[in-house]
Amino acid sequence: MRLLLNVLEFSRKHAETHLPEELEHSMSLRAYLQKLAGQKALTQISLPVSPQLEAAGLLKALEPEAVLFEQMTGSNFRVAGNLFCTKAAFAAYFDLTPQEIIPALAGAIERRAACPRAEAAPCQEVVNLDPDLEALPILRHCAGDGGNYISAGVFITRHPEYGQNMDFHRAMQLSKNELAVRVVRGRHFDAFLNELGEMEVAICIGLPPNILAAAATSVALGIDELEIANALEPVPLVQGKTVDLLLPAEAELVIEARFSVTAGMPRDHSSI
Repeated sequence: MRLLLNVLEFSRKHAETHLPEELEHSMSLRAYLQKLAGQKALTQISLPVSPQLEAAGLLKALEPEAVLFEQMTGSNFRVAGNLFCTKAAFAAYFDLTPQEIIPALAGAIERRAACPRAEAAPCQEVVNLDPDLEALPILRHCAGDGGNYISAGVFITRHPEYGQNMDFHRAMQLSKNELAVRVVRGRHFDAFLNELGEMEVAICIGLPPNILAAAATSVALGIDELEIANALEPVPLVQGKTVDLLLPAEAELVIEARFSVTAGMPRDHSSI
């Protein structure tokens, strides 16, 4: 299924940000990058890099090294990649061995707990109610792709009965405020859409691995994956600006939008 996403709002962190007291015990992606840099485990590229094939090519060539592009052509945003592309890197974040990952995730599902709330959040320090996707360094990964893709965005939605749901979907940019999204049949998000036809959504980008791991789990309908992430590490949430959703306060970027099922969308030329 391909859907049309109409972007309502961007919110993001300042270049430099200070944590409110309720967020001090949570690890942000930015703090993790600083930790990697201190360990000489982050390749930082200061020269301008194009989001059109060049960045993706460099990430592939440098894999599995973690990479931070300091300057992206045509954008004021930085781009990080290859951060958790091996089991060893993912496990190291939690001070685990690779063999301990699955038991740790299983335990988090059993110990899931409601997330704390934040009144103010770093992800909403800068709010843009007239968003333009062209301002974001959305990568074109392969020459045969149909367009620029958000490939690591975590989608958060809400069902009136089952509550919030969180998972991954690829989104291809169509215009300055539209994305086409491929939704895999059988997922909870797909079931919600089939029933409701239209939904509010937030695409969260730049998240720590506890949230990324929870978003990739397959759990029963009605279980909030953010509560699983919260069992691994505290996940303060903040109310969305234009959508009725609770969002990770430490996300680097949040795109708030509305989904609708649309016939005749452009063909997705990606490898999916």
